[in-house]
Formats: sequence, C-alpha cells, structure tokens
Amino acid sequence: MSATLILVGRIVFGLFFLIAGARNFKGLAEKRGYATNYGWDLPLPLVAIGFAVQVIGGLSLVLGFWTVAGALALIAFLVLATALYHNLFLFEGKERDPHLYLTLVNITLAAGLLLVIATA
Repeated sequence: MSATLILVGRIVFGLFFLIAGARNFKGLAEKRGYATNYGWDLPLPLVAIGFAVQVIGGLSLVLGFWTVAGALALIAFLVLATALYHNLFLFEGKERDPHLYLTLVNITLAAGLLLVIATA
C-alpha cells in the first residue's frame, strides 16, 4: 500500500513541475526578459534553462527515471527562483505578502522533493 502511495504521490508531484514548466515555456516567446526583484532582467536563455529544468525534472519524477537527480535539479531551481523572484526581504508591508507566500510554497515544494529523494 505505501509503495503505491509513494508512486502516485511522485507522479502527481512530477506533473506539477511538468505542467508549470510547459506553461512557462508557452509564454516565453512573448516576453523580452524576466525582471528580477533586483531590477535587472534575467537573460532569456537562462530563463529557458530554468523552465527546461522544470520540464525535465518533472518528467524524471513522473517516469521514475533518475528521480534523485531530477529532484535535486528541481530543488536548485526552487532556490534560485525564490532568491531571484520572491526575495521577501526586499519588500515591506503588503508588497511582501505575495513573496512571503510564494517563498513558503517553494520551501514546502523543496521539502516534498527531499521526501521523494528519501523514498527513491
């Protein structure tokens, strides 16, 4: 029973990143750059690499192939995305709220990926 739950959870978790990466790629051509919290744009090729990590990492979880490497890549993506786009320490008051929320979401996703690694 627990093996089945782990399998289903890993697949659903992988689909989250696969869908997020695909959605991000869909809007990539329309944007010239992705402004970070620091006021500079991240070059489009680097943004595309980040989205590719989401897709490939998500696929690795869904397919159960190189799941540890995929989970580690996704953790690295989450750390960088949080630092570049959701650095809550750069905001005050109500402007901080969405960044606090998204930082907590990314921390929770990273913790879930640690569980994936632990069960691989």
